[in-house]
Amino acid sequence: MSDPDSGDTTRLSDATDETLWDSVIDQGIHQELCVVIAFHPDTSRIGELCTIPWTDDFLIIGRHYPEFAASSASVANGIDDSSVSREAFFLKHDGGQWQIGRKAGRSRLRLNSQELFEEAQISQECLQQGLIVTLAQRVVLHLRLQSPESCEQNSSPELASLAGVSPAMRQLRQSTAVAATSADDVLLIGPTGSGKERIARAIHALSSRSSGPWVAVNMAAMPVEIASASLFGARKGAYTGADANRSGFFQQADGGTLFLDEVGDTPAVLQPMLLRALQEREIQVVGGKTERVDLRVIAAMEQDPDELREHFRPALRYRLGAQEIRLPALAERREDVALLAANLFGERGQVDGHPWDVGPSETSVRSWARLFEQLLGYAWPGNIRELQHTVAQISSFSKAGLEVPKAVRARLATTPIIPVISTEEEPHTEVKEMPAFRLAELSDADFVAAWRAAKYEVASIARQLGVSRSAIYRRLQNLRECRLAADVPLGEMLSALDACRGDLASTADRLAVSRRGLQTRLRASGVSTADLPEILEP
Repeated sequence: MSDPDSGDTTRLSDATDETLWDSVIDQGIHQELCVVIAFHPDTSRIGELCTIPWTDDFLIIGRHYPEFAASSASVANGIDDSSVSREAFFLKHDGGQWQIGRKAGRSRLRLNSQELFEEAQISQECLQQGLIVTLAQRVVLHLRLQSPESCEQNSSPELASLAGVSPAMRQLRQSTAVAATSADDVLLIGPTGSGKERIARAIHALSSRSSGPWVAVNMAAMPVEIASASLFGARKGAYTGADANRSGFFQQADGGTLFLDEVGDTPAVLQPMLLRALQEREIQVVGGKTERVDLRVIAAMEQDPDELREHFRPALRYRLGAQEIRLPALAERREDVALLAANLFGERGQVDGHPWDVGPSETSVRSWARLFEQLLGYAWPGNIRELQHTVAQISSFSKAGLEVPKAVRARLATTPIIPVISTEEEPHTEVKEMPAFRLAELSDADFVAAWRAAKYEVASIARQLGVSRSAIYRRLQNLRECRLAADVPLGEMLSALDACRGDLASTADRLAVSRRGLQTRLRASGVSTADLPEILEP
């Protein structure tokens, strides 16, 4: 591959890095830029990161700087991809405003799935939430401005298996380690699919009870009629069908850990008995005597207990939550998505007997980079569980190269593009004509995504891509997925208006055309907005 530029970038030596850190300490600087490799043609590098103390107002990122390392590695390297410019882009802080940009002739740059040709202003909030930067269509980075993070000291296998480099994941690992050293009961609160049982198992494995039994119970799936016997056990003859003594979950977990999943759905009639068992470590066996048990309870719930006061006893919540750990949603730690996905692709490849490989061709590498860019941008309402299912579906279709199922592709495409341009001030960049070969480089999928983000406005997408309107019109002619309002048949347009009860904005979205174009189309057809109520009247 040819070198995209011939410039040079000054690399910081180890001594300079130490000077930067001394400066952080001396000046009391409370911000650092965390940069994570979210995709790299060498997939073993996914998840490598570097943290850069923000001591200056200007930073250049490129092929050789900064240097990245895995959390467990001592050797650090630059991006080291010849397609990425030595000075790929810059980040600048000036008087409360942040700017990101690239110089002409440098390798191609996408910012939060949008092409960037010169500069863009970004808010500090956007930078704190995280930016997705794609370089040369081959390397994806995640940038986040954050408070300095202390180094993790615990390197146990149980904690190392909780993959993630985000501040939220580091805090979660620390909380897990602290909870494991305590004998207190623990309450885990987090959205569905966020990995609550995995955290509970890690606490058990790291605790002094690790050699004891691990018993997991789903409280939401437990029939009320047999809940007492299931939890606390029953004696022979205690009820119809009890033809033998039965050991309850509390007894089975004696000496170890009892995990109560979905504890927020515990039936109201059972809560007083559960509270007593937790307080006294004493259970009432159905049809028998009370028994003492020695165990630790870890409970998990999806809902915020503060919102369940009418259905979930506060006393039970506080007894369960001597230590309380809240798990973040996957959308709150986007930089972890890539590492999790890479691990899942690798595991799936081993199971299927087809080791994960992004392939040698430029087209294949770019396709995988685009996929990881989309994975980072997706909201993941189903959290880690949804990511697992998504990777499984893609892997099943990708036996001979990357193939994303239509359903998955459609779901990832519904993610709204994260805003980048600051709303406080318009960017002071001059939009220039983009060379024709660059527009041709833009894939159909990328163009369609940009078309949707521009609300199907030709002028808007032309400004976004830095091309002329005529270039956009030429590209639209070759895409079945895109059309202008002038191309919509009158019958289809009126049917959509009827379905949307005359609301032009909703109708435009339904037809996937611009609102302004729809109004022009209506006028050209002899229909005015004032006539709509009469036309649509049943």
